[in-house]
Amino acid sequence: MPFSALLGFAGVALVVVLSPGPDTFLLLRYALNRPRNGIAAALGMMVSVMAWAALAGLGVAALLQRYPAIHQAIAVIGGLYLLYLGLGSLVKAKFLAGATAATARTATRSLAATGPVEFTLWQSVRAGTISSALNPKLGLLFLALMPPFIPADSNMLASALLLGAVFGIIGLLYFMVLTFIAARAMDWFKSPKASIWLERVSSAALALMGAVVFIGAFV
Repeated sequence: MPFSALLGFAGVALVVVLSPGPDTFLLLRYALNRPRNGIAAALGMMVSVMAWAALAGLGVAALLQRYPAIHQAIAVIGGLYLLYLGLGSLVKAKFLAGATAATARTATRSLAATGPVEFTLWQSVRAGTISSALNPKLGLLFLALMPPFIPADSNMLASALLLGAVFGIIGLLYFMVLTFIAARAMDWFKSPKASIWLERVSSAALALMGAVVFIGAFV
């Protein structure tokens, strides 16, 4: 594949990655707990990005465009999943708000072990993977973006995986920057009260994005 094509696709991918979406809010939700969880979630997202790229290369993603019902079903499940994560964490944040300052600090740091959303590395990777896997717009995105950059005489699957890797690297770097910013935010807000409010805000944003995805499936 010509380097010019890779460079052109990288530019388009950068614009797409910088546009906030469900994955962005999910990553912030995990990164606000611990930086390594944010990175783990980002790696999980990249797994699904490569999977969508492979499906686009195989032509499976075209089914989403041909049969809207499939796209709608995936979007509904994805929206409900984000709602589950966000609302579940909001319930836990409300519970923590009634605790003492010392208990709230300890519980906030170990929320993964006691709440609906477990912030272990594996749970972070899984949440990121599921979130991106249940985002049919990624498949349609690759379906729309890739063809102009793939030479007619090249292997479609191999080229799609290469472009998917470019997209994934750009996305991972961007998400790592967001994770760093979230980690800095936690350094600035060390008090238990501030931690609980950050928990509430990030959870509410995630739940709101889930509602948007869910409603968007019927619009």
